[in-house]
Amino acid sequence: MPNPTHSPPSPPLVVAFDLGTTALKAVLFHGSAERHRLQFPYPLHAEQPGQATQRLPDLMQAFTLALGGMEEYLTRHDLTPQAAGFSSAMHTLTLIRPGGPSDVFTFADLRAGTGGHPVTHLHAQTGVPWHPMTPAVKLAALHTAGQLHDVERVSGVKEELLRRFFGVYWTDQSTASATGLLGRGGTYDPQALAQAGVTTGQLPAVHPIETPLPPLQPTYRARYPRLAAAHWAIGASDGVTATEGLGITRPDQAALSVGTSSAIRTFTPRPATDPHAHLFSYRADHSAQERYLTGGPSNNAGIVLNWLRDHLNVPHDLDDLLHATTPGARGLLFLPALSGERAPLWDPHVSGNLLGLGLHHTQGDIARAGMEGVALHLAWLSDLLASGTQPLREYRATGGLTRSRAWLRVLANALNAPVLIPDGADLFEGSAFGAARIAARSAGLDLPHTLTFDTVEPDTDAPLYATLGRKYRHAAHALQTLTHDLRAL
Repeated sequence: MPNPTHSPPSPPLVVAFDLGTTALKAVLFHGSAERHRLQFPYPLHAEQPGQATQRLPDLMQAFTLALGGMEEYLTRHDLTPQAAGFSSAMHTLTLIRPGGPSDVFTFADLRAGTGGHPVTHLHAQTGVPWHPMTPAVKLAALHTAGQLHDVERVSGVKEELLRRFFGVYWTDQSTASATGLLGRGGTYDPQALAQAGVTTGQLPAVHPIETPLPPLQPTYRARYPRLAAAHWAIGASDGVTATEGLGITRPDQAALSVGTSSAIRTFTPRPATDPHAHLFSYRADHSAQERYLTGGPSNNAGIVLNWLRDHLNVPHDLDDLLHATTPGARGLLFLPALSGERAPLWDPHVSGNLLGLGLHHTQGDIARAGMEGVALHLAWLSDLLASGTQPLREYRATGGLTRSRAWLRVLANALNAPVLIPDGADLFEGSAFGAARIAARSAGLDLPHTLTFDTVEPDTDAPLYATLGRKYRHAAHALQTLTHDLRAL
């Protein structure tokens, strides 16, 4: 009797909810293919200097709209997802008092002082630089000011969402690690808690990123039956999900995000060695193995291009600008810290510098130097990452700046390594896809990573950019204090 034939299993349907700084995205994946996407923006408030806050009701409303919109699409097409999960922005903080929640402090809210502590403070215990972007520093400043006495819960956006919709006060290890309150061993660090003036009783319970969530609360199960039938996982921070989404599996690979800001990240099996706290090394466990997310963010990428377009008469298209100018910008060096800087200086008060300016230079030269500075800064972070882990041989990039092939060549030259770009890299929802992959693993499903990549190789200008890189790093350190003095005038 012949053996029966079996058709290969269909790729799973997985929904990912990406809780970003300015919008919530809900994406339905069929395997690695995006089938449907919804986006719900919410305002970021900046009425005071240094402020960058959200309103928790706005985010809850966005998630409700996302659930409703996705449920309507699933019903219309007679689909039921097998899994669902979350990606969430790092460093969110909201304080829950008897009268209700505070505003949500985002990573970009820099009003908290560091209390005179250096960036290395508690880094050995937590892997998190002591910087105002983190909840630990914000809490320490509020504690010193006596503003935490009536706080019932010290929470974040995803944590409050899980409490309302799933009935649990939980967080995942990667998000908890990014607060600066979690120790290397995966539990809250006593010294960090004392500094912040909070207790474990005020904080959410910490779980691995593949932890299944309980069923949706009864009201929501009745309202969203197709989504309620899915296996829900707690998910991870957007740093972990973006790196997962690009298929980074080896310590010699790195994920590059080049949007409004930029970042470089990789997974390592142990915390990186970094006595100067140049980089973060967040715990990013999943249930199969121990991993750490190691890397560094920069405030300045696409925001620099926007500033150049607003203030200089240069081609709007970045490729046209770079093709019309000379590599090295005819001896100009632009340190584009236009909005302070995070890694490796962790200095919200440092400002930009333009060096080497002469009568022969044009607006195009200045603009080119600015965008070369973005690439040189990423190369600096890459070298620091490699020195604390192992040499990097492959870079995978996503974000708006990947639209420019010419700028990617500058980046490849600055890194002196190929840069791989997934198809549709400027639109690819890497964080959502990473969240979908984590949710699928939690459900025992295989969500294949079938992205195809284009490669941009370095060329004969790589030695020039190596020289510029050395000068860039020297100048950044040499001028840091001077920029503080100028800012104070």
